[in-house]
Amino acid sequence: MAPTAIASPAAPTPEVSIKSKASSPSTPPSAPPHPLDALYPEEHKLVVDIVRRSRPDSQLWFKTIQRREPPKALLAPWLDAWHLDPTNPPAPLPRKAEVLYVVVGTDNVFESIVDIDNKVEESTIQVEKCHKTNLDLGELEKFERQILSAPAVKKALEELGLPADEPIAADPWIYGSDTFEDEPTYIQFMMYLKPNPDGDCFHYAYPLPFVPVIDAISGEVVRIDWVYTGDSADGMKHTWKENWKKENFKPNEYMPHLQTDYKQRDVKPYIVQQPEGPSFTVDGQRIQWQNWDMRISWNAREGLVLHDVRYDGRSLFYRLSLSDMTVPYGDPRPPLHRKQAFDLGDAGAGVTANSLSLGCDCLGSIKYFDGRIALPDGGQLNQKNVVCLHEQDDGIGMKHTNYRTENPYVVRNRILVLQTIITVANYEYLFNWKFDQSGVITYETRATGVLSVSAIDPGKVSPYGNVVAPGVLATNHQHIFCLRIDPRLDGDENSLHYEDSLPMPFSTEEDKKLNPYGTGYYVEKTTLKQEGFADLDPTKSRVFKITNPTRINPISGKPRGYKIHMPATQMLLAHPDSVAASRAEFAQHHVWVTKYRDDELWCAGKYTNQSRGKAGGLGQIVKNRASTDSTDIVVWLNFGLTHNPTVEQFPIMWHETLMVSLRPADFFTYNPALDLPLSTQSFNKSVLVEQGDERPAEEGKASCCSK
Repeated sequence: MAPTAIASPAAPTPEVSIKSKASSPSTPPSAPPHPLDALYPEEHKLVVDIVRRSRPDSQLWFKTIQRREPPKALLAPWLDAWHLDPTNPPAPLPRKAEVLYVVVGTDNVFESIVDIDNKVEESTIQVEKCHKTNLDLGELEKFERQILSAPAVKKALEELGLPADEPIAADPWIYGSDTFEDEPTYIQFMMYLKPNPDGDCFHYAYPLPFVPVIDAISGEVVRIDWVYTGDSADGMKHTWKENWKKENFKPNEYMPHLQTDYKQRDVKPYIVQQPEGPSFTVDGQRIQWQNWDMRISWNAREGLVLHDVRYDGRSLFYRLSLSDMTVPYGDPRPPLHRKQAFDLGDAGAGVTANSLSLGCDCLGSIKYFDGRIALPDGGQLNQKNVVCLHEQDDGIGMKHTNYRTENPYVVRNRILVLQTIITVANYEYLFNWKFDQSGVITYETRATGVLSVSAIDPGKVSPYGNVVAPGVLATNHQHIFCLRIDPRLDGDENSLHYEDSLPMPFSTEEDKKLNPYGTGYYVEKTTLKQEGFADLDPTKSRVFKITNPTRINPISGKPRGYKIHMPATQMLLAHPDSVAASRAEFAQHHVWVTKYRDDELWCAGKYTNQSRGKAGGLGQIVKNRASTDSTDIVVWLNFGLTHNPTVEQFPIMWHETLMVSLRPADFFTYNPALDLPLSTQSFNKSVLVEQGDERPAEEGKASCCSK
């Protein structure tokens, strides 16, 4: 995983160059904006002017400027009223903005709330010095330029026997933490040689064994940390001087125009067509499709957020988002022990989002959504095509063949996909929200991109990773994601419980006859009545369910609910007493439940950069031990990859996929997909392939059914 970090800039003038993103105005609505609409340019400018007036003698570097979500106590009933008659919406809610900024050249960080309606700064606080903000793209680019020309870096190259002007690349990396004590605001860089002048050359095949550390306030290189390149038998011995040679490495390109070892394979076109257009409709940020109704928003940290998710008019989820993710690496040798990223808290899924391309990232009939985030100088950036919306065929959804009549019932599963992709230096993450026609929501993550690597001596191996190319060690690491689920299942009185399937005691006593043949089992229910956590247990087929105990299904007699399908993946491997574990308490358990409170959005705390157990997060929240039974709750789901690299994943890795699903569990009184039409050839228009020829299927076989 990779970079991002830091607090305030050293340069007096913001320097920003964001590729694939362009500034453009957005027209404000003639009617009052929806409470969840992003700040319009006029609002954004007003907010910046108000904040600047409060500090006329300081130069400000803006981190985030965004619409502040109204309190749930106001917004939830507003949404209910709006759905009763969207043409006659209730009175507008107060419109506010939240601003995070730093004073240039200092570590002074401020949070402000601006009342847009009354044009005043409602509140402002200075953030505690122990907290450090994320590093934005302008700072990253500036620091990278400084690294490439820094005298300390040139001296390190000479110590390796390389010319001081050797072409190199520098990947910014979150500094992590060395200690529980406070440290200066740092950023570190992983260093590589550039094998050729092409801008797309694969520098990760040439790792350098040193890490420059920059003071993010002064912009100075404070030291060079050397990387151990031996194996376990060498202990903590430096071996770079004796064994590091440029000749030990070789090119390993993935871009077709740079490859010399591969011939491009023949792949026939695969064209997704919807001649009548898609089945979804979009009105601003509102999406409607196949009984689904939802609204989306965009912000710098979470990227895509889903709001007010409903099915057939019934409330399901108030807010859905990826809260954060942690990526700790398993090499204990300094300085690589510091490699632990929080890609949302340290960088931002909105800040690092890709501008998606038609026909490349999403196939079919595509609707794109733009995003808007703040620029460091107070401007507003319109990010083009950061979310793509489209439909996909997802195979058979239901099938049954009556063996007596040989008449099949076949319904295909069509899904609606909302996709975003982020690039955090070397890694890519694809985040997909998927909705199907039976009321199921699936969140899919795909990890791809390039492994984070370090140098290793020729002929050696390491217990901390795998040698994936000559001289290249890909370090073992984890990716642990946290989904924040804010349920509103037919109202706000929700609970979380888990069910274990357990064998009944084996009894052959004639007077009891409880389980005389040993075949019985039962389901045991345990409700989490207070803030806390629990873990999955595959040996008991443990399933978590969110329910509304005040709404009973008339068929089953059970509370209406949704069950959680998620993999029982390994949790955080860092020792519980370590700094790494204190920074990511959320990653130590699969499922957490908390009572809803406004602004509690971050599983690892608000300020994750160089955090050391002081940022808050779930570990602190659950100490309140508030009641979570039949009330307004939030459920946090943690799942991840323990990624021990293989040679096949270099130079670029095929995707690794994880999925979490929210599925109806006694929420409906019947199968909600029974109204779907049968799958037929006349509708699907497939073609028959025989001996390489393609021709339309016979008209007599137009239906999948024999009758």
